[in-house]
Amino acid sequence: MKPNDYAKLEKDYSFKKNYLNSTLWWKNILMVPPVCLLFVGLVGILYLFNLDKLVSWYIIPYLLLFVVGTILLKAMKKHIQKTAINRPDSFLICLAKPIGEKDGYTYAAFVKDSHRHNKYYITDEIKDISTDDILNNHNAPFRKKTILIDNDETGSDLYIRAYTNRDLNRRSSTWREDALIPVLYIDDKYTFIIKKKDLIITG
Repeated sequence: MKPNDYAKLEKDYSFKKNYLNSTLWWKNILMVPPVCLLFVGLVGILYLFNLDKLVSWYIIPYLLLFVVGTILLKAMKKHIQKTAINRPDSFLICLAKPIGEKDGYTYAAFVKDSHRHNKYYITDEIKDISTDDILNNHNAPFRKKTILIDNDETGSDLYIRAYTNRDLNRRSSTWREDALIPVLYIDDKYTFIIKKKDLIITG
């Protein structure tokens, strides 16, 4: 894919929503009120059902709670997802360059700035960096989240993430031949390997 193709894919709402669904986006305090309304309404309806009073005036308040909770839940879900997708510096496609392997993990580096789609730029940025250098100089959980480090040679910001080789092979079987790993940076915790099929369909 060309840089323009990556830029276009970054604007694809369905593409971003698909990867957002792999995160814990629903762990948001805004989801509590509608869930509570739904729960109270459902419990009330079940309680009346057990009392054989489902067809009575007693069901109206619980039915209203259930309906209002459902409507609010859908609206809140849409609001939270839209806010997350449109958050600045999020859902950025970056070309990550492998810098080495260790213990079944491949360590890859990428940038988030305007050069993030430039394979030549990232290749030049990491030419003097190795996995041993990273692990010896930074005691950070690269396997759990994306870590920002300073490139002493160029003064630029580099982001490092470790992926299991199994996951890389499953999502992008040609990553070794390509020597590049397109990743989707949502935040430091969620930086996903973009599936090959998503790149092929859009490219």
